[in-house]
Amino acid sequence: MSFSVDPIKITVLIAEDDPVMRHILRKALEEIPDVTVVGEADNGLEAIRLAKEMAPQVVFLDIAMPEKDGLEVAREICDASPETVIIFATAYENFTHEAFEVYAFDYLIKPFKINRIRKTMERIRTRLTKAEMVKDGSHTPRAETNLKKILVKEEGKKTLVSIRDIVFLTREGRSVIIHTIEGKIKTTETMEALEQKLTGNSFFRCHRGFIINLNMVKEIQPWGRKTCKVILNNTKESITMTKARARELEKKLGVNLTK
Repeated sequence: MSFSVDPIKITVLIAEDDPVMRHILRKALEEIPDVTVVGEADNGLEAIRLAKEMAPQVVFLDIAMPEKDGLEVAREICDASPETVIIFATAYENFTHEAFEVYAFDYLIKPFKINRIRKTMERIRTRLTKAEMVKDGSHTPRAETNLKKILVKEEGKKTLVSIRDIVFLTREGRSVIIHTIEGKIKTTETMEALEQKLTGNSFFRCHRGFIINLNMVKEIQPWGRKTCKVILNNTKESITMTKARARELEKKLGVNLTK
């Protein structure tokens, strides 16, 4: 007997001040099965408002927009909802570094190629599907939980890393840095791939850009209206946790962290 899995439905917000480009993007996206455009914004402030109101899974952002530019909008959206997938869709090629610093999933250059948009959305669908399977436990084999070591790809080699020695993981540009009690390991593996490898152990995605080892947590402090600061043993690095993720951790640990 075989079972089929329904394709995951994806909601998208388009933030673009050019109405022609908005139309092109909407048409291209709506031709992809199970993709729905839930809103359009023609300026940065409207994009932030709609992102909070509609909670889309994916946001297509132009860089140059009135009120607030796309980079500022991306930072605010990611702080409020770390799981949101950000796609920069712009005419400017010289902002790629800044874009990936705010954890953009992809960077599309105008004029858009329809096939490129389709490929990007398929990659997103794969990512969201895997995340959903991990969440409901259907993609976490028993043999992969409570591992002692994980295999990590470094440049030109593979390294076995002891899980208990990992302090936290963070993004730096297009790479991920694994901070351990013995030093740093730079890998081209994605945060999502590493998060799946660590599933079943004491790790928590406290922010879009950070995964922390809960066994290393020393203190959690309020840090502004939307974030907390996490103090970890074995590092002096500053770790950010969104208030939304802090509430998730409260449920996980059965404690109050945000008051």
